[in-house]
Amino acid sequence: MRELAELLLKNECFKMEDGQIKPDIAAALKKIDSDIYERSARKNVGEIFLLKRVGRGRRLLVFSVDGGEPGKGFAGEISQENFEGKAVKFRVCEATEENAKRLREVFPFTKPRPLGLKTSFGMGDRMGIATPGHIRATRGFNIFPIYAQQSIREMERTGRTPENVMDDACWAVFQEGWTRPFGADADHLKTEKDVRATAAAGFTFFTIDPSDHLNFAADSLSGSELAAAFDALFSDSEIKSFLIERYSEPFMLRDPESGATEQFKYDSNELRRIAVKFLPAVRHTVKMYRLLLEIFIDADRFDFEMSVDETPAPTTPKEHLFVAVELKRAGVPVQSLAPRYPGEFQKGIDFIGDRDEFKQGLESHALIARCMGPYKLSIHSGSDKFSIFPIVGKTTRGLYHEKTAGTSYLAAIRVVARRNPSLYREIHGFALERFETDRASYHVTTKLDMIPNVNNIADDHLEYLFDSIDARQLIHITYGSVLTYRNEAGSLVFYDRIMDTLDEHEEEHYSELEAHFRRHMESLGAGRLNVK
Repeated sequence: MRELAELLLKNECFKMEDGQIKPDIAAALKKIDSDIYERSARKNVGEIFLLKRVGRGRRLLVFSVDGGEPGKGFAGEISQENFEGKAVKFRVCEATEENAKRLREVFPFTKPRPLGLKTSFGMGDRMGIATPGHIRATRGFNIFPIYAQQSIREMERTGRTPENVMDDACWAVFQEGWTRPFGADADHLKTEKDVRATAAAGFTFFTIDPSDHLNFAADSLSGSELAAAFDALFSDSEIKSFLIERYSEPFMLRDPESGATEQFKYDSNELRRIAVKFLPAVRHTVKMYRLLLEIFIDADRFDFEMSVDETPAPTTPKEHLFVAVELKRAGVPVQSLAPRYPGEFQKGIDFIGDRDEFKQGLESHALIARCMGPYKLSIHSGSDKFSIFPIVGKTTRGLYHEKTAGTSYLAAIRVVARRNPSLYREIHGFALERFETDRASYHVTTKLDMIPNVNNIADDHLEYLFDSIDARQLIHITYGSVLTYRNEAGSLVFYDRIMDTLDEHEEEHYSELEAHFRRHMESLGAGRLNVK
């Protein structure tokens, strides 16, 4: 610490007006202590803040030379170093939830913000260590990043909390010196309890998943059954009449930019079928929006998305339009909406299906989104869909929200396979045992017999399994079991060794993520920024 204190004094860092430490000083800090994250070095009101790597953890160092108490409001021990008659006090702080809250107060850029209609990209971080790689990928693109993103289901499977997800992103943002806005997406929320918990943790983007309120049986009901189910939606016949009246005439939508038009006409049976399937889900979404409005007071303080992508069949344009009309009538402004598109959007692999059919469907969905909002089309299970990314970027004209999750975990385990082959072989064998159980909540077409026997693969070729659809899906959907599996003594079998391997090869892990996500953004046609 003495050398750090000496350098800070020699270079008169404390007299700098700009909050960011100069690059040459940051480089010198890194030279003195290779565990310093040089991009984290910042000045604030007579203090210098640095983030230092300590084992698998992080420590925040706060230096002061004005004789005052360094890092007020932060929890941590205070020490002192003397140099040429001057005393330099510093506080060493653990990267705790308490200190993360204080960091967000001192440096507001570490706090997530609403994104509105900006082109956006969500990057899930299931282990809490991928965000630095995400930041490095995002740095050169004109795109609004969502660094804190995780569903309640993912949190339950990994043993994390909303606070964990938020704090890990916050520390990563500070570590990498990211001062542009970023968001935090509480993904696939189903209950009021989950909405309240994620709002309390500081999330600013709320993806409502009303799939439990979708009536998938509507498509197979007979005429009389359909009529009865439709009538049961309404306690007031006048409300029912108002709904029927809204759809009695065709909707003619006109693209405000190109002038292209498309007509949507509902016959009576079609309207009833769509209403029976979607109206309860819309009502649930409205309820969740009003809860958020109660929490935040001002609608501009949060982003809101409705997701209906987890359905047995693609969302038709008429179904999408019905949802949009009913949300708008209820006074619910969505920033994004996720239909289910034509084709297969399976986890961690490229699009499966007819790209022309996908493009045709996307054009109608994009027209509805532009005319009824405007709002963005959200692409769920969007990771690795490289063959359709150019279509998404061009057809939506940048009015999209790309959402990924497990592909970051795959990048991490690929590094494990490369650097710790014996550990990967254990993970692979365990994943094969867990696959049939864990696949229950996913729609995948994985063929285990297409995955080569790892005993027949040389160590230096194991990572190439991740170029295979079936092997990627095997590892992708068993993440929760792998990360939380304990032996009879109660010890985690894989988690600590995975984290140790990634910590040992930290820069390689970040580089893997950076390259992977840059490819996503380039394929989508995201605009470039001239930044370092």
